[in-house]
Amino acid sequence: MLLFPKFEDPDFYWHLKTGELIVTTAQLPWHDVFTYTNSGHSWVLSEWLSQAIFYFLYQQAGLTGVAAITALVYTLCWFITYKTCQEQLEDEGKAILVAMLFCATMGAIAPRPHIFTFLFFAILLHQLFMFKYRASDRGLIFIPLMMAIWANAHGGFFIGLVLLAVFLVAEWSHHLLVDNVGHIETRRLKKLSLIAVAGFLATAINPHGWQYWLYPYHAIVSSGDTQFISEWQSPSFHKPFFQYFLVVVFLFFMNMIYARKKPDLTELGVSLVFIGGAFFSVRNIPLAALVMAPFFSIFCHDLSLARIFKQPDYTPKSGFSAFAHRIMTAGNKQVGGSAPLANWLLLIASLFSILLLYPSRKEHNSMAVSRILPVAATDFVIKHNISGNMFNTYHYGGYLIYRLYPRQQVFIYGRTDIYPKPFITEYREMYRGGSNWKQYFYKHNIDYVLCENLSPLRQLLLNNGDFKLVFDDGKHSVLLKDTAKYQQLIKQYAPGLNSTHDMGSIALSSSNESEG
Repeated sequence: MLLFPKFEDPDFYWHLKTGELIVTTAQLPWHDVFTYTNSGHSWVLSEWLSQAIFYFLYQQAGLTGVAAITALVYTLCWFITYKTCQEQLEDEGKAILVAMLFCATMGAIAPRPHIFTFLFFAILLHQLFMFKYRASDRGLIFIPLMMAIWANAHGGFFIGLVLLAVFLVAEWSHHLLVDNVGHIETRRLKKLSLIAVAGFLATAINPHGWQYWLYPYHAIVSSGDTQFISEWQSPSFHKPFFQYFLVVVFLFFMNMIYARKKPDLTELGVSLVFIGGAFFSVRNIPLAALVMAPFFSIFCHDLSLARIFKQPDYTPKSGFSAFAHRIMTAGNKQVGGSAPLANWLLLIASLFSILLLYPSRKEHNSMAVSRILPVAATDFVIKHNISGNMFNTYHYGGYLIYRLYPRQQVFIYGRTDIYPKPFITEYREMYRGGSNWKQYFYKHNIDYVLCENLSPLRQLLLNNGDFKLVFDDGKHSVLLKDTAKYQQLIKQYAPGLNSTHDMGSIALSSSNESEG
C-alpha cells in the first residue's frame, strides 16, 4: 500500500499547474503568477524539471501516469537499497528483510518533486558503498551529471552535497589519523574528492546559476518553513508510525553496538548526520531509512535468518505444484536458494495489490481527496462563476490553483519561501482570529472565503454579519461578502444555511448562560 500515491497532498496540484505552464508555453515562469497578494514576486525555479515531467505524464495518461512515475521512483529507491544491502550481506533473504524493515519508515508517497531527491540519494549512496566496500570506481564519473540533473529536479540537491562532504571528511580523517591497513588509497580518495567538487560545481548548471546555492537556506530556514509546515517539524512520537521509526533506530544502534565489527568514522558519522536530521524534521526520515538499511547490513553478518529462505528439501514431481515450481525456479540456480521464495513473495504481493488493493485504494484516495481538499466547494465556485479577491485556507491553495487558475488567483498556497515573513504572520493572525484579524483581513478587500468548517475565521465572519454562508458540505465552506455583486447567490443559498448557523449560535449562547 506504500506504493499508492497520496493525491490528497495539496502541493502536488500547484506543481502540476506549474508544469503545465512550462510545457504549454515552452518558458520558465520567473515570478509568482498564482496569487494576487504576491503577484510578480520573483521565485526560484528549484523544481522545474520535475514539474514538467509530472505534467507531461499527466497530459499523456492523466493521474494514472503521475501515479506510475511516483510508484516507479519509490520502487527504484527500494530496489537500489536492496542491492546495496545485498552486496554487503551476499544473501538475498537477509537483504530483502533489511530493506523492508527500514524502507517501511519512508511512509506513504506523495507525487511531488522531492521523490527525485530520494532516488538520487539512494543512487549516490550505492555508488559510495561500491567505492568504499567493493573498491569500485565505476560510475563515479557520472556523479557530476547526476548532480546537475538533481539540482534542476528538486532543491534537495544539497543533501547529496552533504552526503559527499560527510563521507569524504570521515574517510580523509580515517586515512590521516587512524593507522589501519584497510583504509582507502590516497589516490582513490583524491579522485573522489575531485569528483565531489565537480558535482558541486555542476549544480550551478541551472536557471539561476551559482545563486541557487543559497536557495536551500532561504527556502527552509529564512522563510520560516520549519515553524509553519508540519513536515519540516520534528516527529511526534505519540503516533504509531514515528514510534515504529524509533524502534528501527533503536535496532540499528543495538546491532551496531553488539556486532563483532565495530563502526569506523564513516559508518558512524554518516549514520548520525542523517538520523539526527530525521529527529529534526519529518521530511528527513526517508533519507535516514535509506542510510540505515545498508549500514545495518554491514553489521548483521552474524544473524542467522538465511535458513528462513532456504529452498525446500523436496521438489514436486507432478501436478500444478511441479509446474509452478519449475516456473518460479527457472533461471535462479545462479543466484542461490533464496530467490524462489522471494519470487513467490513478490508474485503474491503483486497479485494481491493488483486484484484487491488497487480498486479499493483508488476509491480510498478519491474519498481522501474530497475529505481533505475542497472538491465540492470548488465545484460550487466554478458552477456559479464566483470571482474576486479570495481568502483561502493555506493548505487549500495548491488545489485551488489547479482548479481555478488562470481565471482566479489565490490568497496563499504552499510555497511560503516566496512571501515576506510579515505576510505569513498576518495570514496566521487572520486564520486564527487573533487580536488584529480584522485589521489584516479587511485591508485585502476580500470578496469571498473558501475555508474548512473548523476555521476560527469562518465563525468570526459569520458572527460579524457581513459575510454569508452559501456552501457547506460538512467539511468545507464558501462565504460571500454581503454586497450587491453576490445578492442573487446569497438569496438563493444563504437563508437556510445561515438560519441553521444562527440557531446553533443561539443554542450555544443559551447553554453557556444556563451553565453560568
